[in-house]
Amino acid sequence: MNPPEQIFAVVLAILIAIPVHEFAHAMSAVSAGDDGPRRANRLSIMPWDHFDPLGAIFCLMSSIFGIGLGWGKPVMVDPRALRNPKWDMCKIAAWGPFSNLLLAIGFALILRSGVTGANEMLTFILLVFVQVNLGLMLFNLIPVGPLDGAKVLVAFLPDRQAWEFQKFQEQWGMLLLFALLTLGRGLLNILIGVPMDALMGLLFYGYGT
Repeated sequence: MNPPEQIFAVVLAILIAIPVHEFAHAMSAVSAGDDGPRRANRLSIMPWDHFDPLGAIFCLMSSIFGIGLGWGKPVMVDPRALRNPKWDMCKIAAWGPFSNLLLAIGFALILRSGVTGANEMLTFILLVFVQVNLGLMLFNLIPVGPLDGAKVLVAFLPDRQAWEFQKFQEQWGMLLLFALLTLGRGLLNILIGVPMDALMGLLFYGYGT
């Protein structure tokens, strides 16, 4: 595929992956007792309800240059409104990456069904959809800073360690995330590239590569 077609495929994938990711957070929060996301109109899969303007620009830049970071508008959750704050926050955080895994599986099944036939463009777009969703899932599961992985990890730590971890992430999480994105290419490959290759092998060939 030529560069414009590649950019189109990535942008289209992002326009699906991020709204579904944020919708999953919102739906989980509402089901756990916090009606704030409903009032904020986050029970939607429309892109304009979930994209932060600056984050959307960075999404576009990353799709053009192949590097970078984009983000959606975070779903605000009030832990005081949740029935079981510790575990509900864990489930709310986990549902975002899990929704991307479900999307990746769905698009992979469509590809494996052969319905795209000899249509190379449609095949390429669906393949990009799978890759983008797996990448978004794996990236968000990194337990650093504002990423979902940090919120999931907190639920499995003893109370004191969880509190200390949260305080550390509040102070240093964004800096660690920035350092990881700018300096940690080898580590990112281990955290995202290697498991993505394994998952692609599992989805398309029935085994991890």
